[in-house]
Amino acid sequence: MWWFRHGKHVLTIGSVHLDTIALSRSAGQSSVGETEVGNIIHSVGGSAYNIAANLATHRPKSDAISDVGIYSILPQHSVLTEIIRYKVNAAGVNSRFLRLYKEFNRKRVRGGGYVGLLDEEQRLIRRAVVDAAMHDADIFNHKEEAAALEEAIGWADFLVLDSDLAVPTINHIAEHARVNKKPLFLSVGSGLAGTRSWLLSNVANEADCLSGRSLVIRTMLANLKVPAEEIEAFRAYVETGTESGAFNINEICRQLRTKYLVCSNVRESRGFALLAPGATPYKCFFKTPESVRHRMQEGNSAGVVDGALAGFIESYAHIVRRESPQGDAEIVNDKNRKTFQTNILDFVEHVSESEGATPGSVISFEEQASEQSQLAKLWRLTRIAFDMLPVFRYILSICALIIALWLVDVALDVLKYMGYSVSVPDKPWVRMLLRR
Repeated sequence: MWWFRHGKHVLTIGSVHLDTIALSRSAGQSSVGETEVGNIIHSVGGSAYNIAANLATHRPKSDAISDVGIYSILPQHSVLTEIIRYKVNAAGVNSRFLRLYKEFNRKRVRGGGYVGLLDEEQRLIRRAVVDAAMHDADIFNHKEEAAALEEAIGWADFLVLDSDLAVPTINHIAEHARVNKKPLFLSVGSGLAGTRSWLLSNVANEADCLSGRSLVIRTMLANLKVPAEEIEAFRAYVETGTESGAFNINEICRQLRTKYLVCSNVRESRGFALLAPGATPYKCFFKTPESVRHRMQEGNSAGVVDGALAGFIESYAHIVRRESPQGDAEIVNDKNRKTFQTNILDFVEHVSESEGATPGSVISFEEQASEQSQLAKLWRLTRIAFDMLPVFRYILSICALIIALWLVDVALDVLKYMGYSVSVPDKPWVRMLLRR
């Protein structure tokens, strides 16, 4: 029950999908129809998963966050769904809010995904395609699923959104956060997603923190008609932490509808900027350790901004627990700077150690040792049979009933032998079931 727990419940909402990264020697060259030998990495990703997995992995060390859950809609009959569920549970994320559908709102549920093409030498993304399977799913227009998501957001103390969600869904969740005074965090994966969902949502919506890569945030600011010179000054600070011109932090955060902003130029990997509006606007730059920067520039940069947002959320939970700030009290200041710096860089360091977007997210085509036993293989085949042919469920249910009745019959005989008499209702159907 809620009065026995001390930490916060965090719920992330959005797409969970397959990430595919291809390393190519000719990624920067224009060629048509050519095939080359390279390296391909498959992993489980999506901002909702990345943030949840990061927080859950760190949770054993934290007394500020007691549970991390994830809400997403996945294809019902899919081997990939089984892999995703396995990875979610392995990361320590609460999977009770994962929902499986064959069709949703008269549309077939797809898994979505992300495909990135990287230059093998410079390890820079040359082109990427993302298919956010939930961006057009109006969840609250579906009676059964609306109730499920209402239960999920009611369970949570903190809400984290992937920007690739339908506008009505974002509006409903943001309103819940606003009315119930729950912190709301937003991860923006692309300028298009941020513009078509968050910026086109209700003007009353406000995030407690918004995160995104420098290019993504600059694209959104350009769409909002922020002066080019301010965007350039913003870029310079996010990239190096030095000021080469003035930019209005209050106006940038107001336009993006956020109290705080976490941003990084991932290509340069020099550090992470944290901006906070106020009577005296505040900004700080957390320099990336050289070893971490080297790994990021070598290609292990997927998910680092989601890792930074997870670090911000962890810090936010600790500060709220420690200080219990009231009203509009600012939590990003010199006093708390060290907390944010330590957590953000710690999360980013762990992400940079993985080829995938989070530690443990890479999908290996070799089975884990625990999955190689004959019993594990039999159970896996049984689950596949249940998904493909539901009749097996009825057969198993009948077998289970027969075994249960046999055990009851044996127990009655044993009790009778020991001198105990158990009266069984003298009904024809009871005698038939127990063969008495």
